[in-house]
Amino acid sequence: MPDSDPLTYKNHLKRAYFVKYGEKVLAITDTSCYHLAEETALLAANLPEKGKKEAYLCFLSGLGVTKPEKIFEKLLDIGALHINVARTWKDIAGMVISPKLRLIGPQLQEKVLGSIGVGAAGLKRSAGALCWLSFPGLIWGIALLFSGPGASQASPSGNASGLAVLLLVIASSLLHELGHSFAAAASGIGFRPIGFSVYLIYPVFYTNVSGIDKLDLKAKAFIDCGGFIPQSIFLFFLLMVSSAFGSAAAAEAARWIVYIVLFNLNPLLRTDGYWLYKDIYAELKASPWARAMHYLYLSAFFVFSVYFLWFIYSRLGGFWGELKILARSPEYLFQGGYRILLGAYFIFLGLTGGLRRFKEGRKEWDELRRS
Repeated sequence: MPDSDPLTYKNHLKRAYFVKYGEKVLAITDTSCYHLAEETALLAANLPEKGKKEAYLCFLSGLGVTKPEKIFEKLLDIGALHINVARTWKDIAGMVISPKLRLIGPQLQEKVLGSIGVGAAGLKRSAGALCWLSFPGLIWGIALLFSGPGASQASPSGNASGLAVLLLVIASSLLHELGHSFAAAASGIGFRPIGFSVYLIYPVFYTNVSGIDKLDLKAKAFIDCGGFIPQSIFLFFLLMVSSAFGSAAAAEAARWIVYIVLFNLNPLLRTDGYWLYKDIYAELKASPWARAMHYLYLSAFFVFSVYFLWFIYSRLGGFWGELKILARSPEYLFQGGYRILLGAYFIFLGLTGGLRRFKEGRKEWDELRRS
């Protein structure tokens, strides 16, 4: 019998990470989180990853499902299945503008922590102690940074290795993202995938914490700030090494980590400070004073967006100059001219991201006025 539906479908949740959450099951993908009934989650985990509708109906029938057509439509409605279509040029452009690469999956995190006897329950029990352990590093780092030129270097001996500093800063950033994931697991919503992307003009690591909207404010704030816990403990370790052994690499890495921590606290960028502010405002927005503060916040958001676009525009002069050199001497591309291509890429990302901020801010402003 010929297949009446020529389309091919894809099981979007086949490779998801499933975690029990009350009477539901969370299916966590790289970018989303789905609340499913236990039976639906079991189906999503066992159905083929890709195939025609007829193949899915046969598989459901083989499982003893009495109304496979109805179940198939239900899976389409909740997003477990969707039509598998070829990527368009818009999809490819989106991947260039906002690349997302998975680095550390939740299954791997659970397996590694399980091998040393630490699970979500253990993380929950130790959350308070880890929070207290993080304060010394954070306070010490910020105090050294603002205590004067050279103070943050903690009297290092020798010159810092650029590669060593870079590796230490990357390690700290990955620990930051693992902190978000561990905080999510301790709050009952499972370990989370960690990836790499580009935000505006900044390469960033990120953690998918979608689904925290169903938690209370305390849990949301814990997840929003969870990245600072292991990062600050690591910062304290680096400052100890710098003080005890005069390590220039540890001192320089510590300085950059403090800068990154302060950057992440900026509520005008989509970093941890932004999401913390958004979660607090969502909880308190019924209050007149919270609405007034949000008007001030959105005003600052627009001003900062204008400044950011001016910052990008001010860099265009040097870019055009190097582009002219490359046009006259193509061999310049192999003598450092590759920076032009990287510069063009980040300028393009900055302009598109900066303009998108105005759209986001205008939408929030309209919602605030309507409410």
